[in-house]
Amino acid sequence: MRVSISGQADMPTLSNEQAVIVALDPGTHLSDGSRRLAEHEGPRLNLRVHDVWFDAEGQIAPNAEHLRAIEEFLATHRPTHLHVSCLAGVSRSAAFALFALATTHPEWPDEAVVRAVLNVRPQCFPNPRIVELADRRLQRNLTAALRRAFEERQVAWPPS
Repeated sequence: MRVSISGQADMPTLSNEQAVIVALDPGTHLSDGSRRLAEHEGPRLNLRVHDVWFDAEGQIAPNAEHLRAIEEFLATHRPTHLHVSCLAGVSRSAAFALFALATTHPEWPDEAVVRAVLNVRPQCFPNPRIVELADRRLQRNLTAALRRAFEERQVAWPPS
C-alpha cells in the first residue's frame, strides 16, 4: 500500500480510487483549503480526535477505538493508495499513517515503516500517544524506531 500525507492547506488532488483517512478536532469542519477532500467520493474514514498526547478534560484523546476503526477501514477497502490528512499534516496524520503501514505491512521492520512515513512527509512529527497505542496493539516498537530516526536529525522525539 502506498501512503501520502497532507494537511488541509496542502491537500493534493485525490482520485476516487484512493482511500482517505481524515483526523479533525471534534466540532470542526473542513476548511476552504480542503475542498478537494470534501469533493472526494471514494472511501473515507473521518476520525474526530484532538491532537493531544495525554488525557485532558474536554479533549478527545486518541484511543484504541480510533485504531480499531482504521483496521476495519483498511480491511474493508484494501486500498492500494491511502491518503491521511489532519489540520497541519504533521502529527495525527503521520501517526495514523504509521499505524496503517505497520498494519498492512507486518513483514516490514519498524525502521522501514518509519522511513516510509518520513520520506513521504519529512516535516512530520507523529503524535506520540497514537504511536504508543500502535505499538501496544501491533506488538511493535515504532516508538524506538522514531526516536532513532529523529536522533539522526538531531531532534528529540517526543520532546521532553
